[in-house]
Amino acid sequence: MATKSKTPKTREPKTPAAEQDFRSYNRVQLAGRIVSDPELRYTPTGKAVCKLRVATNDTREAQFHDVIVWEAAAEAAAESLTKGNAVTVEGRIQTRTWKAADGSQRRATEIVASAVAAA
Repeated sequence: MATKSKTPKTREPKTPAAEQDFRSYNRVQLAGRIVSDPELRYTPTGKAVCKLRVATNDTREAQFHDVIVWEAAAEAAAESLTKGNAVTVEGRIQTRTWKAADGSQRRATEIVASAVAAA
């Protein structure tokens, strides 16, 4: 015969959603292939910036991602990676807007990489 526990079951009071601790974060991890050779440039202040275009295809269609790498990592990526290389990327998503020469508003969503490595 089963016996019931003598310790009473207590429930923690429900905290309203607005009062619960919630931490948001912006992290991205990708594994894909580089679809064009990296573009290395330098800002007017001399900082290296490298743009990569990475394709992933874990869905029915390939997805293309613009990846921005800064400073020493940018130079290393431009030197060691080429079109077709498998690559892993870690970073954060950034969306920026600007006004084009024709006056239209433009928008780009990019991944600002904190780490890029050949896979």
